[in-house]
Amino acid sequence: MGTAALAATSIGSSLIGGIMQGVGAKGQYDAQASMYGYQAQVSQINSQIDLQNADYAKQQGENQATVYVMKAGQEFGKIKATQGASGVAIGSGSSADVLTSQRKVTGMDLDQIRANAAKTAYDFDVQSTQDLNQAGLYKQASSNATSAGNIALASSLVSTAGNVSSKWLSATTSGTL
Repeated sequence: MGTAALAATSIGSSLIGGIMQGVGAKGQYDAQASMYGYQAQVSQINSQIDLQNADYAKQQGENQATVYVMKAGQEFGKIKATQGASGVAIGSGSSADVLTSQRKVTGMDLDQIRANAAKTAYDFDVQSTQDLNQAGLYKQASSNATSAGNIALASSLVSTAGNVSSKWLSATTSGTL
């Protein structure tokens, strides 16, 4: 093989190697962009699940409150029946105090049931917001990876062009080509 053929092979190899390096880097960054895009979608789905869980927690709290009101009503009736059966005058004196106390306890318990449900729902709402924020970060990372891949490809092509140009100039100056 002659000198000209070796020079041409060297130039061709540099050209192909540089292009392949750039394409490989671009592919690597594109894979990262896809991964971040996938993670963004997962975070958005998690946010939706969190919002569904918040709604469920609110409904569950109201269901618990409804059941408790029924049980409290039964207890209230039982107290009145017991007082009436024992000959106590219902609605006056200590009998009235017992019924008032039962109403207050029932109200406090209902407030606690609803507060617990609201706290659980709030925690899910906060998690949903965190998931949406994370999705935004993943989307930005995906965009950055795409940009980095384009820059890596362009940089590799410019570097390859300079390298090939230098080899071409050297070969033509020395009379090899």
